[in-house]
Amino acid sequence: MRWDEVNFTLSEWHIKETKNGESHVIPLTTPAIDILKERKIHSQGSYVFPGEGKSGYLSDPKKAWSRVLQRAEIADLRIHDLRRTLGSWMAAMGATTAIIGKTLAHKSVEATKVYERIDIDPVREFITLANDAIFKFGYAEESSGENKSFDAN
Repeated sequence: MRWDEVNFTLSEWHIKETKNGESHVIPLTTPAIDILKERKIHSQGSYVFPGEGKSGYLSDPKKAWSRVLQRAEIADLRIHDLRRTLGSWMAAMGATTAIIGKTLAHKSVEATKVYERIDIDPVREFITLANDAIFKFGYAEESSGENKSFDAN
């Protein structure tokens, strides 16, 4: 991530080329912008996460990630798990496959379908709604004295 790719006004990160060879814009949330603004104050280079290697930027943060996990007392978590977690939470909050795919820069819908795992609570909610409607239909039929047939086909 380079500073010239971060648009603080629009709260966006403009990636010129992703691993799939395309550009991508990532909307940045307020907490992310706040962290970036703080880093920018103390930054002297062109990279948001500078490194001491040939590239000039942090490319493989194994040591830093290990420290983060130790401090957080987390035994087994990969950086890529954070990406998957975002996709899963977006799905749980009702985001469409298209929105999740756009967020994660997936080229195909198939790559995003893994996030369509549905939480059991919405399933229970819709079963309850359907059951209530069925019982209400049956009660209304019973109360009116009518015997309407209901064909589910």
